[in-house]
Amino acid sequence: MRVYLTNAGVVTLLEPANFRGLDVLIDPQAPDQIERAISRIGKREGEGHVRLSPSVLRFLSPHAGEAEWEENFDKMIAYATKAGWVDDSNMVRAHITFAEPQPSITPDVFKAAMRALPAGIAAITTGQGDGRAAFIVSSLVSISAEPPLVGFFANRTVSALPTILAENKFAANVLGTGQEDVVQTMCSAPQGPARFSNGTWLEGKNGLPVLDGALATLECDIISSTTVGTHQFIVGHIRHSSSAEAIHPLVNFNGGVRHLPERLSA
Repeated sequence: MRVYLTNAGVVTLLEPANFRGLDVLIDPQAPDQIERAISRIGKREGEGHVRLSPSVLRFLSPHAGEAEWEENFDKMIAYATKAGWVDDSNMVRAHITFAEPQPSITPDVFKAAMRALPAGIAAITTGQGDGRAAFIVSSLVSISAEPPLVGFFANRTVSALPTILAENKFAANVLGTGQEDVVQTMCSAPQGPARFSNGTWLEGKNGLPVLDGALATLECDIISSTTVGTHQFIVGHIRHSSSAEAIHPLVNFNGGVRHLPERLSA
């Protein structure tokens, strides 16, 4: 069983059904980033060990709650207790293993590759009145139909992000032909009501700004927010949704706003 602290800020559990050992695998990263990551899962003990709570391991395991896994997990903790690796706070000691550096592409190469990926464009909105905030994404993604979930990625420097997280809800407005000015305004106007100066904005059923005539509007409550690299991945449970008559979607491709042709070739 291995807790993996990635250099993208994601914490995962590798080999969750391997009960013969326990360690913490850490990607190469800055010392302060390592310490922040360790503080999320337990506490450091010297240079080579971390103290972990069994509840953290259960939380990370996809098998927690399964009878066989729980039985073997309890046996592992009992063995560690007998060996003196569990302290008075019931924290189990795990060895730190530092991962070898792996090849990686540069940010410029990454951006060049991603510019070749066409993606739909949506305006993410939140707040009310003078407290409204918005920005444009091309990272809106469908996650699940039952329950209905969508998500998007936002750079952690995005000016709207603090408001979105404080409101704990957002609307995703999927944009189409004729709404190019909405994109331009939201990419250039100061954060706040000025970003809503193009288009007709209404108050949705959840009290969120929704664009009249958008291809679709999805009003969501935030159920999770996870740091992944330079971005925050925000997942929303859709509470209300509406769709307009079919218009052609706007697409982000090669760094610009494009239109899909009226009829795609087979």
